[in-house]
Amino acid sequence: MYYPKQIPYLLDKEFNENIKYTEHNIQEIEEYCMCIWEMKSKRILDKFVSNNILPDACIDIVIDFTKNAICFAGFSKETEDFKLNEKIDYMGVRLKPGAFYAIFNIEASKIMDNMIPFEKIEKEYKLDRIFEFVDSSERIECLKEYLLEKIDNKLKKEFIMIANKLYENPSEQSVINISRKLGYNIRQLSRIFKRNYGISPKVLLNILRLHLCLTLLLDENMKLADVLVQCGFYDQSHFIKEIKRYTGISPLKLIEQYKI
Repeated sequence: MYYPKQIPYLLDKEFNENIKYTEHNIQEIEEYCMCIWEMKSKRILDKFVSNNILPDACIDIVIDFTKNAICFAGFSKETEDFKLNEKIDYMGVRLKPGAFYAIFNIEASKIMDNMIPFEKIEKEYKLDRIFEFVDSSERIECLKEYLLEKIDNKLKKEFIMIANKLYENPSEQSVINISRKLGYNIRQLSRIFKRNYGISPKVLLNILRLHLCLTLLLDENMKLADVLVQCGFYDQSHFIKEIKRYTGISPLKLIEQYKI
């Protein structure tokens, strides 16, 4: 099952010294949502702290309790460096790839690499009452109630399931193979992926492969040579270049820091 791994709260010493990041897995909404996450500063920050967000093909509902603001945000191709300072009090819902379009019937490409105010997408439901709560459990319950109202059995999960299947066997995947399996030509497939995921088939495959690599390296303790094969890299230099491109460090350095 695809579950993206975000690096800063795992590896970045400065981030961990200043920011508390937590993910909550909510069973009732897990078919459409990865998690509800929280990010809070441990003190008022008198300097900027980097929050490097890896591309994960997910669209988030992001709530800023310091500004009483809610937006939808999506990041698609590159790692984004967000600078955090002063008081940080965020909560968010990380929707699974394909879930945003299924729930809101708005093309995901409109959100990717963008931040759009909540009320421009959500015309029927006001979520402002969440700002009345200070306790995390009450905030989470409020978000859960909202999502349960939006999600019903009529919503299609086909493209959420497709993303999971692509994640499981990236070495066997190519855009041509996917188009054949799904019965679309390349142009049709690109349109369908941008509608459901906000990105092209090639970009989605790259993102899924990145996060599978991180999981195999950091959680499964798999050898580099075996990760190369399972994730479909042609050679070690290409593998190292891709990991460094997104995380800023080599796979070996990544493993070394993770074990500290």
